[in-house]
Amino acid sequence: MPDETTTTTLIRTKLHRPPVDRIHVHRPHLLEQLDQRRSRPLTLVSAPAGYGKSVLIHSWLESCDITSAWVSLDKNDNDLRTFTAYFVAAVKTLFSGACRNTQALLSAPDLPPTAILVANLLNELDLIEQSFIMVLDDFHLIEDESVLDLIIKFLHHPPRTMQLVLIGRQDPAVPISTLRAQSFVTEIRTQDLRFNELETATFLKLLLGTQVDSVTTTNIRDVGSKTT
Repeated sequence: MPDETTTTTLIRTKLHRPPVDRIHVHRPHLLEQLDQRRSRPLTLVSAPAGYGKSVLIHSWLESCDITSAWVSLDKNDNDLRTFTAYFVAAVKTLFSGACRNTQALLSAPDLPPTAILVANLLNELDLIEQSFIMVLDDFHLIEDESVLDLIIKFLHHPPRTMQLVLIGRQDPAVPISTLRAQSFVTEIRTQDLRFNELETATFLKLLLGTQVDSVTTTNIRDVGSKTT
């Protein structure tokens, strides 16, 4: 009798970057910050809905010279097998021959312990010589302890050629303070994403098709205008 296998059905459109609205403000100072800290293993973009988190990272990926993969997460990904399957599938959009051992482990009826799964994945990612960026969007939806444990173990021994980007509405349950102390993380937060007056004026002009006076711009910014 042949060995049993388990197949995870993936939604391939989750591996594409979400479209960007034509009305968005170019933010060179944030793009420069992301570029300058590209060697750090983790980039965290954390802010409430509407602050342009995904748009910023999309714009950055368009401007930088490193290849990238993207996963748009949802609540159904709170499962170690499913989450890892999407992660591996995203890597394989860039490097088709990568992560074959990990993929085989995911097809087994019973998953190995998280530590073994992570070790296999890290070892296979270490074989990738080309630098790349992995984006996990809407990571705030991930609450499963086994998935979070995988990410934590991952950050303890980050792949040398991969930068992980986590986008979410709140900080993930990973040791951010420790990573910050080691200069392993770049943080883009609400205060960074909030428009200054010039950006607010630019956005209003794009939205309304006409220049807005400085008083109106200041008033709108003062009440906490958000990006789109």
